[in-house]
Amino acid sequence: MVNMSTETTMGDTQQSGRTETSEQDTRELMERLRAAPAEEIMADLFSTLLSTAQVKLGRRDARLFIDLCAQAWDHAGRYLPEDLGEQVQSALGQLRLAQVSAEKQVAEGEAEPNDLSQVPTPPTVGSRAKADSDAPPAPLSSKLWVPGR
Repeated sequence: MVNMSTETTMGDTQQSGRTETSEQDTRELMERLRAAPAEEIMADLFSTLLSTAQVKLGRRDARLFIDLCAQAWDHAGRYLPEDLGEQVQSALGQLRLAQVSAEKQVAEGEAEPNDLSQVPTPPTVGSRAKADSDAPPAPLSSKLWVPGR
């Protein structure tokens, strides 16, 4: 005969142990992120975006990751080492060419599941401000960072 209260207690203890480990892992990750140089985090971000675009070549969403990486570089590049920029720009150029070739090959087939329903277009300067017309633009001299501006 099995004692149900013992099973429940053991299950609760295991769950509690996982929760504590999860919370400890989260704290450790936050500490590592806090101490990590921005260059390292941005390099990881670019690596993730470029790798994802490469895996998704030929799909519409590959364009989204390529464009997102380019936009991130346009914004952050001036704060990062030149050699990282050369690597990112080189990879972007190769991916853009590969995407065009892959799109031609995929055009004859069926759309893959979980791809975007429309082809993304590269962002234009000021497109966010036009879409967010209710919010006044931030003054150019302001040093205050406001999300979405």
